[in-house]
Amino acid sequence: MNSIIRLGAAVNKVVLANPLECAEEIKNLLLDMPPSDVAVFPALSLCGTCGSLAGNKAVLEQCDVALGVLAEASRRMDSYVIAGVYIYDLGKPVSVMAVLYRGELVAYVPALESGASLTGYPCIEDTVPVNTVFACGDMRFCVLSCELSDIAVHAAEIAKTGCDLIIIPAYSPMYAGKMREVKMAVESLSSSLGCAVAVINGGVGGTSSPYVYDGFIAVYECGGELACANAGYESFSCTVDLDLDIIRACKKMRVSEPSSHKILPAGAKRGLLRHVGQIPFLPEKDVGIYLLELFSLQVRSLAARMENIGISRLVVGVSGGLDSTAALLVSAAAMDTLGLPRENITGITMPGFGTSLRTLENAMLLLEKTGVTKREISIKPSVLQHLEDIGHTGKKDTVYENAQARERAQILLDVANQVGGIVVGTGDLSEAALGFTTFAGDHIANYNVNANVTKTVLRALVKHVAESGTVPGISEIVSDILETPVSPELLPPDESGKTRQKTEDILAPYELLDFFLYYFIRYNFKPVKIYFYASVAFSGKYEPSYIKEKLRMFLQRFCAAQFKRSCSPDGAVITDVSLSNADFYIPSDMDSSVLLKELDDYDFERK
Repeated sequence: MNSIIRLGAAVNKVVLANPLECAEEIKNLLLDMPPSDVAVFPALSLCGTCGSLAGNKAVLEQCDVALGVLAEASRRMDSYVIAGVYIYDLGKPVSVMAVLYRGELVAYVPALESGASLTGYPCIEDTVPVNTVFACGDMRFCVLSCELSDIAVHAAEIAKTGCDLIIIPAYSPMYAGKMREVKMAVESLSSSLGCAVAVINGGVGGTSSPYVYDGFIAVYECGGELACANAGYESFSCTVDLDLDIIRACKKMRVSEPSSHKILPAGAKRGLLRHVGQIPFLPEKDVGIYLLELFSLQVRSLAARMENIGISRLVVGVSGGLDSTAALLVSAAAMDTLGLPRENITGITMPGFGTSLRTLENAMLLLEKTGVTKREISIKPSVLQHLEDIGHTGKKDTVYENAQARERAQILLDVANQVGGIVVGTGDLSEAALGFTTFAGDHIANYNVNANVTKTVLRALVKHVAESGTVPGISEIVSDILETPVSPELLPPDESGKTRQKTEDILAPYELLDFFLYYFIRYNFKPVKIYFYASVAFSGKYEPSYIKEKLRMFLQRFCAAQFKRSCSPDGAVITDVSLSNADFYIPSDMDSSVLLKELDDYDFERK
């Protein structure tokens, strides 16, 4: 049994910038866990991410005190205890993993910044001598603290040390599908390298903006899953046994050598020998699983915001359209998660000059079925008074339309003050990309759960959630909402009572616009390459000339809309394409002419 090494992995609930509280939580977990040879916690487990306050001397001093408390607790244990903390090094805060053994600080292992090289790693000056490789009996293990997205690169490199176990403590934000990606990467690495890989990601109790954090543990041994679980909303731990004999039998030592034979890529190619899906924001497989995970992250982010600021009431503007339906369902699920009554949600429908009977009825039915506190407040009198006050002629222009959107925003924000809650935003990623929002109107909220979800994905998400039975009796209503043309409904209907404004007639089909957005942001494609991919994906559906025209419009609007995105409401980054200021930034007065010229100058006929 000497070949069995027991690994304890735990994700503690952090109290941001309160190291002593974090240390107490870790101590409690250590007491509850079975004795192990190695007990590991996430990066920054002793304080959580502190942003710009990480360099504050008061926070750093408390981190040092908390580490001392944890070291004292480890004195009575026959195991390594590994936890993440900030330390002060060469005039700046550094995220490190502190390796403790029987009350002594054995080493600091610095966390690698995203995209950093292993060259010279580790390199902390004037502190405890550092190492990355430690021994537990015959087992050699390595501590590699890095971003989850960098695991594959660094783990393969560090495996050259001959480690039997690679421990990867992290504190990375999550987006829908990320845990699945990490699991696949860890499984593949442990199999190909013939070793054990353990990922411990923190974040329970962490901030809800601009990211959402989701603690989880994933441990694989030579391709076999030993543990894989989410932390949920509370601290949790798991303990597994690693078999050193199995690892040694599977271990593959591979040291790469530079090749002396080099070829150049082939020249210009015709066609594209790969599949290009029309909705790249959705996975090709297991779409239902992805959608439920995405919805769960929306709910988790909103619940975290409510808990962290100490509020129990929400206000949602419900129009009878797709986006507000999604926001209402997320809000209802957040209340369920927190054990609060859905009556704490005030759902308000605010009919205006262009509101159709169809959307109004759907809005009222949805409010009734979800069990929220419903209100109907007509904006017509107040908007007419406002237009009169500013001397507007009544012309159906931008002023006429935007006055309605801004009146709705004012009502929502004021009611939120009235009930002691926050306004849940409904605007989606597609609208933000195109600037198809009214500045300080539907553009504004206290927290936006749809901020990083596109229109095409929301359509699939709402349908899936409705069919899952989370809110009984809404399938028929949602079905009609999904069949309703997307419209801001700011202009009076025509003589037959039908809406004059259909967003996809004004702009383009959202499936096409979202396709442009994905390849423009996710892979930084040139406009011509986006056009090429779109022509492949939508061959036979849209004419190439139409694709080019709409791509040109997309690029123009995308650059022009940055001033709205620069002051958008908080929202969590929960997908791998985001326009959040934390992830993406361009100048608000950026000129789109270079992008357009590249598209205009290309000889499509010749190519």
